[in-house]
Order: sequence, then C-alpha cells, then structure tokens
Amino acid sequence: MKHILNVIILSAILSFSCFTAFCQRKSINENYNRSSLYQILISHPELKMNSEIVSAYMSLPVQDKYNDHSLSLKYITASQKESKKNGKEAIDEFIIKNEIAKRLVSKWFNRDYTDGGFDVNLIAERGNYNASQSDVAIALNSQRGLAMLSDAGENLIGNTFVIFNDVTYIDKEANAQAAKAVLQVLGAIVGKFVGGAESIAKLGSSIADAISGFTVKIESHLYRLEWTEETSNFFYQNCYYDKKTVNTEKKQNYINDKEHFKLVYVGSYSSVSSKTTMRGIYKPEDVFRKVLARSIDENIVSLQRKFEVFKVTVPVYSVKNNMVCAQIGLKEGIDLNSRFEVLERNIDENGKTTYVRKGVIKPIKGKIWDNRFMATEEGTNEANLNYTSFEIVSGKDIYPGMLLRETKF
Repeated sequence: MKHILNVIILSAILSFSCFTAFCQRKSINENYNRSSLYQILISHPELKMNSEIVSAYMSLPVQDKYNDHSLSLKYITASQKESKKNGKEAIDEFIIKNEIAKRLVSKWFNRDYTDGGFDVNLIAERGNYNASQSDVAIALNSQRGLAMLSDAGENLIGNTFVIFNDVTYIDKEANAQAAKAVLQVLGAIVGKFVGGAESIAKLGSSIADAISGFTVKIESHLYRLEWTEETSNFFYQNCYYDKKTVNTEKKQNYINDKEHFKLVYVGSYSSVSSKTTMRGIYKPEDVFRKVLARSIDENIVSLQRKFEVFKVTVPVYSVKNNMVCAQIGLKEGIDLNSRFEVLERNIDENGKTTYVRKGVIKPIKGKIWDNRFMATEEGTNEANLNYTSFEIVSGKDIYPGMLLRETKF
C-alpha cells in the first residue's frame, strides 16, 4: 500500500508540474492528397455514462491525418438492444434515409442550398489545383482538364470515409471503490499543494470512480463514398452547374436522384479500451476524453491495417544524418516492427498524379514520438520528440515532402 501511495503521489506531482494545454501539431508540409473523414457516434441513452460519453466525444479534436469532412450531424442515438440485433443494417438504413452520401458530395462541391449551384474551390484547395483550371466547364473541354477531374475524383472524392463509432460503457464499479480509498488518502497528504485536502479528496473520489469505472467497448463501422466513372459522369452531365448560371432542371435532377450517390461498406473493427493511467488527469471529463480518443485512434489504426484502401500517407518532415523524420507516432500504432515505403509524387503532362516507390524505412528504438491524446500531460519523454525518426532500410535521395505509407514488408 505504501509503495502504491508513493507512486500515486509522485505521479500527481509530476502531472501538476508539467501541465500544458493540449494542441495538435501540424505537419510543415500539407501539400499532398489526404483522405477525408467523417465520424459519427452511436450513443445509447438508456445506458449509464451515456451523457459523459457524448460530451467527451463532442469535445475531441478531429483526426489530423485526414481532411475533416464532417457534416452537422455528429451523433445519433439507438438502443443497445437495437444495435446488437440490427447493427450494420440499421446503419445502412440511416445512411439511405438521411442521404449521407449525397450530403458528402454537396460538401465537396460547396453546394449552395438556395440556388443549388456548385463550385470546385474545396477540391482545388485539397488537391492543390488551380481553381480556374479545375473548373468543370473548362476541364470538360481539354484532355488535361479531364485528367485533373479524374484525379480529383479518384484521389480526393473517392477517398472520403465515414466511421460510425458504436460506444458501449462497461461498468466496473467494484474497482472504483478501492481506487477511491487510496485517492482520499492522497488528498489528505498533498492537499496543501492544490488548495486544501478536502477539495483534492473530493476530486480524487470523482477521478477514482471515472478511472476504475470508465471502460468502453467501441465497434467502428467503416464506409467509403463511392465515386466511380459512372457516378462522375452522371454528376457532371446531369447535376453540376456553377453558381453564376442557375439550372432548374439540373437542380431537380440532383435533388430527386436516389441511386447514383452511395456509401459502400468497407468493414468493421471492435475493441475494449485499455487501462487508463492517472498521469495528466485533473477532472473526470479528462478521463472520458482520454479513453475515447485513444480507443478510437486504436480502432482507426486497426482499420487501416486491415483494409488497404483506408491507409493514409504522411509527408516526410525532414531528413538529416541519414535519418528520415515524420510527424507520426504511437497514435498511428507505430512500433519497432513497423515498416513504411517512401513514395515520390509525380504529375504527368496531363495533370495526372502517380506515386513511385523510392525506398523503405523503419523506426529507430527510443525515437518513436508519443503523440497520443494527452501524452504531453502524462509527461512521457517521448511526448516531446515532435516526430518519429526512421532509419533507411533501402533506397536513397529521400527528401522532405515525399510521402510515407505503412507497408507489411
């Protein structure tokens, strides 16, 4: 008991001394075609801790390795019984009923809901195209323009993903009582550092309940926006018009269409949240956010490894002393067994993008960045690295801006 208490006190003091506001570090190079992601929470109002789960989920930062393609709807409700019985079928029905696929397309083309017009500004921005050259009316009349539209569809629109996160609370009330007793002792000893033993004891009690009692099961269902040549042709020929020239017929074509815009099911992954550490925890809501953020991140990594189409690419941050650095780390599931291929982005004379493999790299021991949610608050040494360092297994002439993609060999 004494040993445990000493560890808890030391952890608490370290946590208070290294507290900083959480922030997301952005890569110095965003000039690459990232996939887009929209996440929706499936909550269960009849279950204990549901309001805490929803509140924590709504406060989480967006995934920084994807373009944020979220719609206004962030969570939906369903009974746990319904989720277990219908599962994917209920999600499919929701997608169709609410025209989620068409709404994602509308966001891609900045649809004006007053006159129904579109533009390509977002596509140009995310694809690093010149907006005027990407304009549909111009693009359809040139080989280069067609290549750019095709490229935008294949590498941008067609790589739009939706994840439905079904979160279920797992009750562990008995363990909470034991942890509460230890923290109340902690409050009596170190209360003077934080404004009174009574306040820290009460806070410790709440945190103990949260830490030991808050475990979740998350089942993540992954979908992809279908953007085939047929879908593209139908959209540009029958629905698209810019905001300068309102076309009533095309407006109605888009509104009335029920068959061309679809979300295709990719697959699912289920996991139970791992044990939560106390370091960096100051309020019960921090526990909820930490558990949810890390569990969702772990599911996303598993989905990426399970389904090739969902893998992301990230840019090389820097190259120095034969080491390749990139701003990815434990959050992306990197360990000493990870391997990444290095890709060079090429654009041909028609504006079509291709990727050529230039080498393979692997992480260096002790140089893997801990970029997990609240890692800075935990005070781990690796949280301050700012990037992961890799050694070159094969290849040469690697430079910043090249892209990394995880590979199995």
